[in-house]
Amino acid sequence: MHHRFHNIQALKSYRATLIPRNADAAALEDLADAGLLPTIRVKAANATHAEAQAHIASGKGVLRVERVEPITP
Repeated sequence: MHHRFHNIQALKSYRATLIPRNADAAALEDLADAGLLPTIRVKAANATHAEAQAHIASGKGVLRVERVEPITP
């Protein structure tokens, strides 16, 4: 019996920066750059899926997602 797998992609780790409720939209980028916004780590096939996963998991808007590279010795 042969199995055919289509569009199987390895999951990658992403850090999603979340938008808190009642956040000042004008300050979001500066707050994110300073590490002052909440983040969540998700595994996904690509950044688009990571953004969706972070939104589903947190219930919050997602400002941005960044790929987190595995640490190699």
